Amino acid sequence: MQLTINIQNESLVDKIIKILEVFKNDGVQIVKKDISVDNKEKKYTDEYLKENWLEMVMTSGDNADYYKSEAYYEDRGNYLLEKYK
Repeated sequence: MQLTINIQNESLVDKIIKILEVFKNDGVQIVKKDISVDNKEKKYTDEYLKENWLEMVMTSGDNADYYKSEAYYEDRGNYLLEKYK
């Protein structure tokens, strides 16, 4: 099971991590992800896509209607124009 905890108070982060580390020998794995609340729009840079492509593909829906459609070619062209500016 995977559990995500959003800690609003930064001073509690270290305390909660120390509590969870007690259970490391029982199979608890602590994975830190810094999620910025202020930055709701992600920057889809080449580096971001290289690191997160699997998650993005696995969470996307069926793209059969989109792929190779007019909108796809337009989006792809706009992407290439921006990339090679």
